[in-house]
Amino acid sequence: MAVRTIVELEDRLDTALAWRRIELQTLKAQIQAAYKNSAQSPLTRALARSGIALLYAHWEGYVKESCQAYVDYVAKRRLKVGELNDGLLKVVLDQLNRRSVSGDEAAMLALMEAVRAPDSTRARIPRDTIVDTKSNLRSTVLSEILLCVGFDPEIFLTKNNLIDKTLCDGRNAIAHGRDFYPDPDEFESLHDEVMGMLEEIRDTILMHARDKRYRRNS
Repeated sequence: MAVRTIVELEDRLDTALAWRRIELQTLKAQIQAAYKNSAQSPLTRALARSGIALLYAHWEGYVKESCQAYVDYVAKRRLKVGELNDGLLKVVLDQLNRRSVSGDEAAMLALMEAVRAPDSTRARIPRDTIVDTKSNLRSTVLSEILLCVGFDPEIFLTKNNLIDKTLCDGRNAIAHGRDFYPDPDEFESLHDEVMGMLEEIRDTILMHARDKRYRRNS
């Protein structure tokens, strides 16, 4: 479904967040109940392992879905090259440059037009390539995505260790069958931190959309 208005963007973000919140809260309750019954039982350990895997899945999934919705929304603004913020401008010019270097004559002409008349040349945002989580949404990958759309990656600077070690490395260890057993007692705080990050992504996207920060100097 196309995202054309702020209302549609907000609906997309909230819908994508709501079902994830319900699923994670349900799992959190199950882990808490199992932990109270027997802290080291096979069930408790299995639930804790599944909890880490699901937290990562929703972290990557929501970042990808919500940022893609923002890119789709910005693309619908039909902006000129000269109107783009630095992140989006770099993406547009970089794509044209890559295509032109590979021998794409049309891309070369489009790049020349963008340089000569940025205020009258429509920006063709590569919607399908900007939001690439690389199947491992580490802090460096997150920063790259945020920079591409013009967001400040500093908002997640203090979460780098959580993202890289706890979520990404933990998910990988579990997915590859290694004996990684997180402490079930810590799941509640981890759950709250991840939900906070998802809400931060949502709020940042809506702020940029409402304030038209996809535009240069807005």
